[in-house]
Amino acid sequence: MGFREVVFVLAVVCAIDASADEIPWDPFEPVNRKIYWFNDNVDRAVIEPVAKGYRDIVPDPIKEMVNNFFENLRYPVYLVSDVAQLKFDQVGEHTARFMLNSTLGVGGLFDVAARHGHEVHVEDTGTALAYWGMPAGPYLVLPFLGPSNVRDALGLLADNFLNPLYWVAYKSDDAGTSDRVAYGSTALRVIHSRYELLDAVETTREGSLDPYTFIQSSYYQYREGLVYDGEPPLGEEDEFEITEE
Repeated sequence: MGFREVVFVLAVVCAIDASADEIPWDPFEPVNRKIYWFNDNVDRAVIEPVAKGYRDIVPDPIKEMVNNFFENLRYPVYLVSDVAQLKFDQVGEHTARFMLNSTLGVGGLFDVAARHGHEVHVEDTGTALAYWGMPAGPYLVLPFLGPSNVRDALGLLADNFLNPLYWVAYKSDDAGTSDRVAYGSTALRVIHSRYELLDAVETTREGSLDPYTFIQSSYYQYREGLVYDGEPPLGEEDEFEITEE
């Protein structure tokens, strides 16, 4: 955590002069590329092989339950972000999902809420900060965590604080149990997340001349879609094209 905090502080200082436009700004590119190289090598050597084993060994229904379980635990993040962005309709939607899936869905293992029309609206603290006008700031590649920026990195810290598993581990009277809960849940979440990205990462590696730049661009497009609920504002070129049509 110490290294990440130093990076965040340095990035925040540099973000003072950042443009409010949501475009990649990469003043730390030499360092970011080294961290990307480190992450990529760790992934190739350890995480990807484990994720492929997980894909081949674990039955699909179990993988779906793992996904549902971790999605259900994101309710506190969704709730805080929804309230911060004044999206009170989503507060009700996410609360209904959590209550249904935590009870009828056996602790979130089954997505009962989706069958009743309650869909997920992906939010996090980063999108809430964007709602209140915080610029993205410099692009960052975080060790083990991958692409981010100042705003989303700060949001990630808050999201972790809101994770119920963090508090289960933190409040446990048994240090051994606390460690097993924290490390075990984190490992499973990482493996499952990497399993879901197997095809995307392989395609990026094979089809991109510079995977670093491709991932950077894709990350900003993805985050912009979340910030604007799938309807980002049109740029001047886009407005011109639409007018011409």
